[in-house]
Amino acid sequence: MKRSFWVSCILAGYVVIRVGSTLFPSIGAYVDPYYSEGIYKDFERVFNESQYRKTKDPAIIPDQTVFSYAAGAYLHGVDPILVNSETTPLGKYFIAASISILKNDKFVAIPFGLVTLVSLFLLGKRIFRSTAWALVPIAVFSSDTLFLNQLTTAPLLDIIQLPFILLSLYVFIVEYPKQRFMFTALCLGLVMATKTHFPAFLLCITFVLFLIFQKRISSVWRLFLWLPVSLGVLVVSYTRTFLDGYSFISFLGFQKWIILYQKSKLLFPFSVWRLVFFNQWQTWWGNMDVIPADDWQITWAIGTGLSLILIYFILKKKLQVSPYLFVLVWWVLLYGLFLSLGVVSSRFLLPFLPVAYILGTQAVRSFLGRHI
Repeated sequence: MKRSFWVSCILAGYVVIRVGSTLFPSIGAYVDPYYSEGIYKDFERVFNESQYRKTKDPAIIPDQTVFSYAAGAYLHGVDPILVNSETTPLGKYFIAASISILKNDKFVAIPFGLVTLVSLFLLGKRIFRSTAWALVPIAVFSSDTLFLNQLTTAPLLDIIQLPFILLSLYVFIVEYPKQRFMFTALCLGLVMATKTHFPAFLLCITFVLFLIFQKRISSVWRLFLWLPVSLGVLVVSYTRTFLDGYSFISFLGFQKWIILYQKSKLLFPFSVWRLVFFNQWQTWWGNMDVIPADDWQITWAIGTGLSLILIYFILKKKLQVSPYLFVLVWWVLLYGLFLSLGVVSSRFLLPFLPVAYILGTQAVRSFLGRHI
């Protein structure tokens, strides 16, 4: 018990130091009240000269600039279907809340980054029943450049959506024995409303497959009965749209357009695994070269490889694991299949890697349990 306590303290301290050393050197960028009406007008001017408004000789602006402008526009009462309509609006409303309260659009990355780590801890604690083991994937993920870049390159929607994805997995595991899925449905709605629908669809399929293989068909119907809550969250995020007179049918049309827009480019299937294991990123512009990714780390290959080894031994029935672990197994398999459909950028791995790190940690734990 004493050794476990000290291991937990060391791991927790490492996470605090790793995240703190990323945030504190530039803490002023997150708390200084700089977002004024003049800044908003500058963002508006840049946006109107960008690839989002012009087809001939546009200025190319990064995602964080788009989201900063969109959040400011929403604060000015602009309908979310008129600015950055290719993503759902809730994440940008969170950014808008940060602007409204602090006059700063970057602060939002800090609370959602911390909630991501807390959600990952809750999920790991539920699987491992051990604080020390639950902190291992957090220590790995908190060192991941992909995660840290989400904190420093702010504001981005991925870091806002990620904790809702992890919480969906955790809450489903908690609610499954009770056969009531209200908070699961709520989390799925938050996932959909924050950036894109696809992770929520894949989460729903994950839960359904888990229930089917657990021979809980009645629970599948219980889950479906709660899904209107998910739709309700998405509908509420478009309140401004309905106030502007659009109908529910028009709303569904907008969602169809977003889904079609967000589809992965069906080029170079399975190229994602070259990125994960060998840092060979298949681009989809220009000459479509294969280049290294700046944020790649060897932990991507190790965590994913250990996850696949664990899944192999589980399917071969050579390992006995908690049934709840199968929820994570289904998520990794389904999301991995989704990533395999076409070319992706590194940020698409954010919902995959922390869960892979949990499975990889379980693989190490199982190996040590059999050999010590």
